[in-house]
Amino acid sequence: MIENIIKLATGYPIMALSTLMPLLIIFIAFQKQNGLDKKLKLVLAFAFFFFATDIPLWITTGLRINNQKYYYVRELLNHLIIIGIYYFILDSAIKKRAIIIIEISLILIGVASIFFYKEDATQFTSIYKLGIIGVVFMHFHSIMSESKIKNLLIYPFFWISSGILVFSCGSVLILLFFNYTFISPELSVFRLYSQFLDVLVILMFIFIGIGFLNVKKSIHKQNHLL
Repeated sequence: MIENIIKLATGYPIMALSTLMPLLIIFIAFQKQNGLDKKLKLVLAFAFFFFATDIPLWITTGLRINNQKYYYVRELLNHLIIIGIYYFILDSAIKKRAIIIIEISLILIGVASIFFYKEDATQFTSIYKLGIIGVVFMHFHSIMSESKIKNLLIYPFFWISSGILVFSCGSVLILLFFNYTFISPELSVFRLYSQFLDVLVILMFIFIGIGFLNVKKSIHKQNHLL
């Protein structure tokens, strides 16, 4: 098993790096732990969940065990967690209700696709990402309309939301047209698109890391304004 995992990691180094990227967030958060509020701790919990649930994919692949069902469940949970974080970020009661509706809708779609859809359920992941894109835009709308943020570049959730948006927008079409991207007789085509998704994961966590690096700057700036 270990030999197979090492062979997979050396054959797909970008995928291996995307698995390890959440550890960067955990490391930065440990350095900034005194300045983390509840919302940032939720993002940290997502990073830990992303890393912890990615390990079984490597193990099952190394053991040559079919892990498609697990992968689909994990994808659904990852997206639900991200969307759920914005329930605590947004102050608008209307937007909070919208998030609840999105969460319930995605749960119903996800459960139906995982347990009742007989073909590849990868395309349904694009629907999850559309939900995230909608929620992120609600967050950006709040930033613009409420004008509470004095310096956008030191606001942690500007970077966090930007990273999530880059990942979701960049991958939605690839997953929607999975018949042309992943289900291909040519291995090179599969590698191209799968590694592109891994690059998007890396970019997302880099943006999230920048957000966490700005925690002390943001707190200092807020205290100065007071």
